[in-house]
Amino acid sequence: MPQGYGAMIAEVHPGVYFIEGRNRGRFPYSNSLLIKGKAIVDLGCGLQLLRKLASEVSVAVLSHTHPDHCSGAWLFNKLGIRVLSPAGYPTTLEALARRFVGEELASTWIQYVQQAIGLRSFRSEPYWSGEPILEKPEVTPIHTPGHTADMHVILVDGKVLYSSDIDLTPFGPWYGHEESCIKQLAKSIEKVMSLDAEVLVPGHSQPVYGREQIEEELQRYMEVLEERTAMILSLLSKPRTLRELVDMSPIYRVKPYAKPLLDYWEANMIRKHLALLEE
Repeated sequence: MPQGYGAMIAEVHPGVYFIEGRNRGRFPYSNSLLIKGKAIVDLGCGLQLLRKLASEVSVAVLSHTHPDHCSGAWLFNKLGIRVLSPAGYPTTLEALARRFVGEELASTWIQYVQQAIGLRSFRSEPYWSGEPILEKPEVTPIHTPGHTADMHVILVDGKVLYSSDIDLTPFGPWYGHEESCIKQLAKSIEKVMSLDAEVLVPGHSQPVYGREQIEEELQRYMEVLEERTAMILSLLSKPRTLRELVDMSPIYRVKPYAKPLLDYWEANMIRKHLALLEE
């Protein structure tokens, strides 16, 4: 890779590069995976960096339509570079807002993502799970729902896996939308384990090398789901309303930005754990 991109870039496989996003890849940004001369996976690493990387690729592949992974898609539209995203999911700001927070908070969400990362409506072509997007190297999206309904991991040559928001961060899994599902997410993490990749590139943390280490990290990540269920159960040692549980914030703990949005997503996640406890 040429120098001068102003970001951490590491070759994780011949011709395949980990691109660390702005703010060390942490929300509201994300990491990208670059297949030199061919494609980039996810467009949330920061607009300044994407402008420099655009000349390296002819197509961009979005793992899902969360704003921190697609914030630069409008820029690639403007530059005339193809953008692919999961089939069946509209990509206007208004459609994304309704899907992710509902009508009541839609304007709050739009204002936040516009100000924080410059998200705009964008155009994309559809892709389907299991159908290769490129052949040399083979780049295949694999549906892994739970985090969002449209979440995919991207497998390159059967060896490098961009795991997107199965992100191995200390925070743990995220499933704050109506469409999110804890059980589906656990199955998706297990699916990622079964793919037996040699390198795992998460959307918000550093690459993991070696199958044994990858499995260990994924197992630890999945255990957070059960730990949260146990934590919420412990908070119910006396009767509490959902509002009280949200105020205690067992999942986020701190809410440094857009508190109405974080409260909404925390309430959804707590509800999902309560539903598991009722089974």
